[in-house]
Amino acid sequence: MLDKSTRLMPNSAEVAAETLDGEVVLINLANGIYYSLDGTGSFVWGYVERKASSEDIAKAMVASYDVSPQIADEDVRRLMDELVQEGLALVAGDKGDFISTKPEAVAQRATYSTPLLNVYSDMQGLLALDPPLPDLIDRA
Repeated sequence: MLDKSTRLMPNSAEVAAETLDGEVVLINLANGIYYSLDGTGSFVWGYVERKASSEDIAKAMVASYDVSPQIADEDVRRLMDELVQEGLALVAGDKGDFISTKPEAVAQRATYSTPLLNVYSDMQGLLALDPPLPDLIDRA
């Protein structure tokens, strides 16, 4: 499992990602598998896009959702592991170009649900041959 200081970044060379109505849809253009993240998963992806550390993401999760620090840490690190295993994100390394992330204060923390990476391979062959949404590739 990744440690608390690990920072990820989207694998923009092989993955197209778009957020639609609070749900992140990701397509791995290398293998044609598509994925979705909603709720807390979408929240985590937003921080991955900003190259936040696992620890920073977990702190932001605790500030925004009704969840304990331990559960947030475990869930964030598990999801980040899955994102790397699926080729959707890469370990950012120590490039020094990370975007500062401080949790914003919220009046009331939202209800927490475990962040899940939903995997869909039913169109894998078709998507691998003819990736959809070419404008997403240009923006990735």
